[in-house]
Parts: sequence; C-alpha cells; structure tokens
Amino acid sequence: MKTKLEERIRALEKEKSTLLEEIGQLKEIVELSEIAKDLENEVNKLKKEAKTLKEKIPEELLQQLREVTSNLLEEKEESSEECPSCEEEELL
Repeated sequence: MKTKLEERIRALEKEKSTLLEEIGQLKEIVELSEIAKDLENEVNKLKKEAKTLKEKIPEELLQQLREVTSNLLEEKEESSEECPSCEEEELL
C-alpha cells in the first residue's frame, strides 16, 4: 500500500511539473500573440496615415518626387558600376 501511494505521488508530481511547463509556454504564446496584434494595428494605422498624407499632396508633385527618386537610384547604380572599388572604400 505504501509503495502504491509513493508511485502515485511521483506520478502526480511529474504531471504537475509537466502542466506547469505547458502553462508557462501557453502564457508566452498568448503574450506574443497580443504583441503581434498590437503591432499589426499600429502598422495599419501608420499605413492609413501615410495614405491620407499622400492624398493631400498634389499628384503633379508626387510624380516629380517619383522621377527624382528614380533618377537618384539610377545615378547610384551607375556610379557603383563605374567604380566597384568605391563601394569597398565606403564600407571601410
């Protein structure tokens, strides 16, 4: 009878340990899920704000900005093609 009780105690202690570990992991998942949801809401809010601000900018000015950005990117690509060692120097 004593042996059976001791076995039962060991089994219950093992189960308790397993459950505590599982509970800890589940709490972490819930916390991470809430963080992800908050970040998703924040990103959506920022996207909406960016869209609203872009709508306030005249289309002509936006087109000019796109052209300037495109030209700058092309110039950067051309300069890196002309002098591959220049990029290495910039990294140093």
